[in-house]
Amino acid sequence: MIIYLAGHGATERDASSPDEDGLEKYILPHNADPRDLYASAMPMGEMAQIFQRISSERLVFISDTCYSGASGGRTVPVLGTRANISGGFLDRLTQGKGRVILTASDANEVSVEKDELKHGVFTYYLLEALRGKGDLDGDGMITVDEVYRYVSIKVPQATGQDQHPVRKGEMIGQIILGVFR
Repeated sequence: MIIYLAGHGATERDASSPDEDGLEKYILPHNADPRDLYASAMPMGEMAQIFQRISSERLVFISDTCYSGASGGRTVPVLGTRANISGGFLDRLTQGKGRVILTASDANEVSVEKDELKHGVFTYYLLEALRGKGDLDGDGMITVDEVYRYVSIKVPQATGQDQHPVRKGEMIGQIILGVFR
């Protein structure tokens, strides 16, 4: 199973957060209310529960959001909670073999969007990789590892070293994301 998310998110203070940062992270729909995230957005803790219930042997979650190394979302400031996001959420989400997460940026980095690319920088290079440029060994198959290596080179170059994709999780063998001929 492959799940791809490009969008916005936010955090709010939550002393009971198991991620050691005191923050709950949210995925924001277009009509989310930043003053009431719990009622109007999807808590990433809920996403973790959903992922645990998916019985697929392999799960790849690709996230192009700011602070996605902690799955916090593109910048939507809520009560000044932007700083010091922990990456612990991704560690919880990738428990078990066959669970892999590729994120656009490290836990406290902003994911850059460029108008001329018509995408976030990470998504632009992810798509390039899937269209064949990521086939680093020339075998016609594009794996999670090849995509990660490709975006790990291209994204920092394109952002002046301000954004660094993250890969977490333990794979069983190779996970092929695409075939290129």
